[in-house]
This record gives sequence, C-alpha cells and structure tokens, in this order.
Amino acid sequence: MEVFGDSVEAPLDQPWVPIEIADTPFLAKVHFGDTAYQLLLSDLHCVWHEEADAKTIGERSQELNRRLKAPVSSFFRQLCVVARPKLEAGVSEGSTAVFSYERTPERLSLRVKSELAGVPFYWEFRCTPATVTIVCRHLVHPLLTMCQVLQRQAQDLMGLLGRKDAEILDYQENGATLTRGRLETGVFREQDFNELFLSERLPEVCAVQACRGFSREIQELYTAVTTLGCHRKRKHPDNDVEHSQVNTATQGGGESASAIANQELKCPSPAIMEEKQEKEVISFAVTKARQEDDTVTPTLEAASSSPVPPERPSARPKKKKAKGLFR
Repeated sequence: MEVFGDSVEAPLDQPWVPIEIADTPFLAKVHFGDTAYQLLLSDLHCVWHEEADAKTIGERSQELNRRLKAPVSSFFRQLCVVARPKLEAGVSEGSTAVFSYERTPERLSLRVKSELAGVPFYWEFRCTPATVTIVCRHLVHPLLTMCQVLQRQAQDLMGLLGRKDAEILDYQENGATLTRGRLETGVFREQDFNELFLSERLPEVCAVQACRGFSREIQELYTAVTTLGCHRKRKHPDNDVEHSQVNTATQGGGESASAIANQELKCPSPAIMEEKQEKEVISFAVTKARQEDDTVTPTLEAASSSPVPPERPSARPKKKKAKGLFR
C-alpha cells in the first residue's frame, strides 16, 4: 500500500477541517477516490493516517458486516454517504451516523455506525501514527509558508497605512477638514502597533487558538499555498527531463554535437532567415544601382568628347541629350 501524500497529489490540496468526535476536537483531512480513501487526523498532540484501497475496504466490510453481502462499490458508496460530510466539512446535521473513537499509543480507531438497506452498517477507520515526512509535508511546510505570506501581507498593509497618513496630511495642509470627528484617527506608527498587539491582542489570539480550529480564511490560504506547491512540484520532473536530455546530448561525443550543429545550419531559425533575406535584398539593390551608374557614365563621357556638329535645318525633331545623375 502506498504512503499517504506520496501517491496522489489531491489530498495535499484539501484543507484541515475542524471536527468534533465524542466531545473531542480533531483536525481532519480526507480524500475519497473512486473506491479508495486517504485520511489524516490530528488532535495537535499526534497525527494519525490511513490509506485504504478497494481490497482493504472489501475485506474490512465483510469483517465488520457479516450479515451484509454486497460488492465493494456499494460498501464504499455507503461509507461516502455517512462519513464524507463529517470528515470533509465537519457537518453531521441530518445524518443518523454515530461516530466514536478509541485511541492508543499505536492506533486511533474511528468507528462509524449507520444503516444500509435497514440493516446496521459498521465501519472503522484504523489509523496509525503518521511519519515525520507526512507531518512535515501536510502541516509544517504549509504552515511555515502561510506565516511568510501573512507577514508579507502585514508589511504591505503597514506601507499602505503610511501612504494614507501622508495623503491625509496633504489634504489637511491644503485646508481640508473632517466633517465627523468620530472618524479621526491618529498617525500610524509601526513600533507602537506591534507593542500594543503583543501586549493586548496576542493573548486573545492564543485563547481563540485553543479551540484547535481553522477559520475559513485560513483554510482558503492553506489551499492556495498547497495548490501552488503542487503546481511547482509537477514542473520539476519536466525540468529534470530537459536536463537529462542535455546531459545525454553532451555525453554523446563529438558526433552528436556536430550533428546538432549541422541540423542548426540546415534548419536556421526564422530570425536568421529574415536577416539573410534582408541582406540579399540590400545587396541586390546596391548592385543594381552600381550597374545603372556604369551604364549612364560612359554615355555622358561620349557625349561631352564628341564635337558638336553645326546646326542644319532638318525636318526631324532634335534628339534630347541623355542626362546622367548629375547636371
């Protein structure tokens, strides 16, 4: 069986959802496929995980429901109906399923009891402690990235407040006044704000954090961070393939290098073709101009060296002298 988070990228995009089981708060992260699921559970003291495929689901369904005879797809469909709303969104309203758990140092068993076609249906998620790799990938790395994002956002907001204060000061210096005094605010000072936040706001935030839940905004930020990480990871194999192709071509010896050079000479790029055509057109124009100068210049020399015959009356019209480029 493959390790959670290493076989499929989709679970990494799922946010951590706060759920409550038997009056105990948990953070859950689950992904249901066609006939398989992957689950992460945490109470902020430990992280458990399970990954079950179609074979495991079929065997466990027969073990827990000996009176039921149905294909694996039916068991899995029923499991999605009773467990998915609770684990994906923390919603249990309108569901008759009952959740309970049993925790030991080696295992966390999450039990679900419901009905299938009027017959009791039982299921048990058998989670084991997650590895350090899984915890770092699904908790540590995204949370550190989120801290950096939020810090950058706070810095941008502080800069915006400073510019707003400068704008308000400019209005006041030009005679603007505030019509409602209750809207007046003091000048923003970053150091004073940080000291006030650490002394007054931080205890409130820590008290809220004791509920072990993520707000909707934090869930959206987590999803955005992990999604971006998935896209970057998908791009890395392509870069590795390109680097391997370059190394292969380099290690192929002088023959491969010369073959590539010959191919480039045979098939130049469009920019090289356009530059070559432009040079040919300019060269043709210059050559043609020189040929015209050569043909016109001897004519002028012959006309100037030959004596002018005396004018004689003639019925024929007088021919015009050929004129060159210069008069």
